[in-house]
Amino acid sequence: AEWPRPDAAYQQSVLGGGEGGQVLYTYQPTARHAALRRELEMLVQHTADPQALFDLVRHEPGHVEALLQLHAVARQTGQRERAVEHLERALYSLELGFHPTFAQAWLRGEARLDYDQPANRPFFTALHLHAAGLSQRGCPAAALAAATLLLSLDRSDPTSVLLWLDSLALRAGRPHLLAELERDLPVAASLPGWAFSAALAARLAAAELPAPSDPSSAAAASAAAASASAAAAS
Repeated sequence: AEWPRPDAAYQQSVLGGGEGGQVLYTYQPTARHAALRRELEMLVQHTADPQALFDLVRHEPGHVEALLQLHAVARQTGQRERAVEHLERALYSLELGFHPTFAQAWLRGEARLDYDQPANRPFFTALHLHAAGLSQRGCPAAALAAATLLLSLDRSDPTSVLLWLDSLALRAGRPHLLAELERDLPVAASLPGWAFSAALAARLAAAELPAPSDPSSAAAASAAAASASAAAAS
């Protein structure tokens, strides 16, 4: 179904630059969306009926928080296609608020978002859920691209993507990323399961065996490698 084009719920702005060409961005809710968020909070407090969320999204198709709530409801009730649609609509709404320079800076590994700023958290949440969903649908290369781009925004890893990035890299056929991340993010080596994944990656490299592969696009795999390298270089 064709989605209605929403008004951007959030707008990005540039806070300043940093070392190595890094650019710090931040989201800010529009005045209208700030009022709508308060309306959502009241709905959640006074009713457990998802229909109230559907009614809100029908009138405000770009309401990010409501779409994320509906994604959770659909996922819990086994409506996978609808869950994906709600999540992608939330990402689309957030994308409409991108600063003109953000996308290219992000692909170069120079864009940063501070998770500690509450207005930035819906983007982290939506992108993490998107990466996890791609992995569950059998697209590890695309999931790896999304996950490494997510990690590049805030290397403190506020959504704990490193807990499953090792197995994702192996499934996507890119075991060399483990060594790169372990070298540049030493905390990775102390995470559960990382030692086993690193050993398996080393064995695959020594035996020159292909890692478990996936038919996801080569472009997604290239984006994962580029974003991981950019995150490591920062």
